[in-house]
Amino acid sequence: MELPHITDKQQEILKLLYKYRFLNRIQIQQLMNHKDKKRIIAWLKDLREKQCAEWIYSTNFLEKTKPAIYYLSLNGIRFLRAFVWSDGSGRVYPIEGLRKRYKEKGRSRTFIDRSLLIADCCLTLERASCTSKSDAGNSVSYAYITESDYADPDHAHHFLAEHESLRPNLYIIKTDRKSNGKVTTNYLLEIFDSTLPDYRLRFRLKAYFKYLIEGDWEAETGDDNPPVILLVYPKLADLINAKRRIRKLLLDEYYEAADMPKNLHIRFTTTEQLQQQSITAPIWEERKRQISI
Repeated sequence: MELPHITDKQQEILKLLYKYRFLNRIQIQQLMNHKDKKRIIAWLKDLREKQCAEWIYSTNFLEKTKPAIYYLSLNGIRFLRAFVWSDGSGRVYPIEGLRKRYKEKGRSRTFIDRSLLIADCCLTLERASCTSKSDAGNSVSYAYITESDYADPDHAHHFLAEHESLRPNLYIIKTDRKSNGKVTTNYLLEIFDSTLPDYRLRFRLKAYFKYLIEGDWEAETGDDNPPVILLVYPKLADLINAKRRIRKLLLDEYYEAADMPKNLHIRFTTTEQLQQQSITAPIWEERKRQISI
């Protein structure tokens, strides 16, 4: 079957929709760093007409002010299935990942909202990297790897996808550059669904705790400094319960607070705080402190 012609910029949109799953028009425009709103709207309209992308858009009076949400449609998936990256690597989109995109139309609102929030986090990290340089030459920059990235079997961090319990939404790399060198900190972020029952929340928290103390990260990467775990809970009550459980897990493992390793960090916030502020704001709670990443 011959696919319809799409421009290079429209191909970029399809790649973004694969990476982030669901994006609104504003996010697409910001990720493309494009100033012309009308051009973005025209490209998206053309992609919909060519069945490369589909949208979620309400004509309800109260909902009309919200930007439409876009996701991959049939011809967009077919285009990516045939796409080969031009960097000489021979890289293609993984078949298993493309198969999941056929089911996007049936995704829950919870899944869609989480995808949009993750995209907002990525945009915040990009903006923070662009504006962090000081007069003294010090700077902070962020890079990130999405779940769609590391799910690729050829990706260097595919081991995250192979873990039996964990599935972080983002892997974040923070680099502090100062006159005396640089310090890199790794983060694993997971946003828990509001539909996840309490026993599943407990299981996931314990799985992250075990991941840190058993040295899985070091075994996979050779880095003896484990990542900071960032967990986003749907309700404040869930967060409070998680803080109690992590204290118990720490004391059960180490008996005395003085015995706890200094590089073991699990931080908590709520979905509401993350939405209202940003991923880099001091919204993360750890051992009675509120800090930023």
